[in-house]
Amino acid sequence: MRPTSRLAAVLLPLLTLAPALPALAADCDAWKAEVWEVEGGKALTAHICTPATGDDREPMLYLQCGEEGAFALRFDDGGRGDPPDGNPEWSGRVVFSDGKTKLDVTMMYEAMDGVLYAPAAFSGPLTKLLGSGSEITLTPDEKAFKARRFTLRGSSAALGRLAPTCGAR
Repeated sequence: MRPTSRLAAVLLPLLTLAPALPALAADCDAWKAEVWEVEGGKALTAHICTPATGDDREPMLYLQCGEEGAFALRFDDGGRGDPPDGNPEWSGRVVFSDGKTKLDVTMMYEAMDGVLYAPAAFSGPLTKLLGSGSEITLTPDEKAFKARRFTLRGSSAALGRLAPTCGAR
């Protein structure tokens, strides 16, 4: 067997597993603005992740165009994706903090995706907090969801790319 054939024979099975592997640390180094496939087609998405550990899913924080004047902010804590007490209409407080500023945000559970959702006004305090600083910690009051820390490196550029597509100026 030629060396290139041997290499291909070894790499091909690994490449077919790639979509199933958790994010590599480098994938979570900085915010990105990328087009994602969504229910209604495609959507530009500003996002950041934290590499998954153990059997958890990959924790993510992401924004897409939302209701008029706001982004749709979603937080996936990487856990099981189940609402507290099985209540699909759960909502509760999540504290967003950069170490200096703390914002209380009421987030609602979205059963279809198993994530938490809140609108974030284009020029509101939450969007400003996400667009500056070095990192942000999200701490849900509800212990069914895990607290997570995300870098803010590149968030301003990613949000700046997303905003005009949502009608923000």
